[in-house]
Amino acid sequence: MEWGIINKENFENKTTYDVPIKRWDPLSTVSIRTEDFGLRKGKPRYYGHYSYISPIRGKRPKGFKTIEEEKHLYDCSKKIVGKYNDVFSSVIEGKIVYDDWGMPLGNGFTIIISEDEKRRDNPFSEAPHRIDKISDKSKALTLINRYPSMARVVDPDIDKHIQQNLPSHLKLSKGINLVSISRSFYPSLCFNLIPHGVLAGIFLSMRAAILYCIEEAINRDYYDIPVMPFFNIGTKVGGSQPRIHSQVYIDLNMDGHGSRLEGYLEAFKEMGSKCHLCQTTHGGTDRIILETEFWTFYNTGSPVRNYHIRFHPNEHLRRFAQLKVNQIEDLAKSLKIIFQALDDIEIDRNRNILFNCCPYGYDADFHMFADIIPHEVIGGAEMADDMRVARKLPHVAAEEIRNSLKKYLD
Repeated sequence: MEWGIINKENFENKTTYDVPIKRWDPLSTVSIRTEDFGLRKGKPRYYGHYSYISPIRGKRPKGFKTIEEEKHLYDCSKKIVGKYNDVFSSVIEGKIVYDDWGMPLGNGFTIIISEDEKRRDNPFSEAPHRIDKISDKSKALTLINRYPSMARVVDPDIDKHIQQNLPSHLKLSKGINLVSISRSFYPSLCFNLIPHGVLAGIFLSMRAAILYCIEEAINRDYYDIPVMPFFNIGTKVGGSQPRIHSQVYIDLNMDGHGSRLEGYLEAFKEMGSKCHLCQTTHGGTDRIILETEFWTFYNTGSPVRNYHIRFHPNEHLRRFAQLKVNQIEDLAKSLKIIFQALDDIEIDRNRNILFNCCPYGYDADFHMFADIIPHEVIGGAEMADDMRVARKLPHVAAEEIRNSLKKYLD
């Protein structure tokens, strides 16, 4: 069921448990009142904890051969010598690519949603194919994830069969999983390796693909759609491939959202016209690490990890796809120098970037923001409750990062 396709050919001899499943945790799930956030009446909706359970997800290839190779690729002081082949090389070249031991890394088949900002295959395409041509001038591509956590295209008869045979507390998970990649190979967000135009190209391709997917989903009568863009950079935070890439989860189950998003939605609702991100000074200059014309970056006062950085557009925008070109280009430049500054003070190079956005169809006054979260081992009560124990005062962490940033801002 690769590329989120379930049809008669690949479902043969499978059971209803061989498909992507979404399950809400009964101990933390609460019904949403239909009048909240302008949600459509009719279908029940929830907020709380849920899980995507996907058999195909575990089949995705691992991109790093050894720990030594991973360390080398994430060492920003070392340039990549020669050509590096990864699983995405076969997609870009449209043919089978082999590793150093002669093993195939991929067969070149894919579904391309956007090449830079140009739309390519329909988001609900049922036909993976080898690409015709990727322009040498292209910076980034957004593809349908070959190993998704949700089903994107489902044969109607099989859909009916699954619904009839799955237990009532489970459901076939539907949605679109995107992956955006740099056309040329660049590892991580190394300041002196990846051009900021390439990183901006990834963001622009993401934006174009999200808008295309939402338009096509609405045309198919999907609504109330959470969209979750993110980066997993490093194996410790879920990054299985060395090439810099982002992902986007577009949930088409129309059954609600997670408890964390619920907290954000309710908080902005309570703020009303007094948006905290528009009016706050983030504790004065102590916790702000970088301010540009378009963005503010600061160490959050309630960190989920040490050196947890939060950032937001200075303009009150609700969604990632509303960002303008100049905002995206400035974001790319800023992230590069911030990541390098974190490297310089030896903060773990395994990091997540999580974008928090208002779902499509929600009538909520939301200010988009994002988090840079370095990897740390946590456990105990931190796993059991929505709390964290941090050892570094946020204003002290901010001072360390500001001092490290100075040489890149002069």
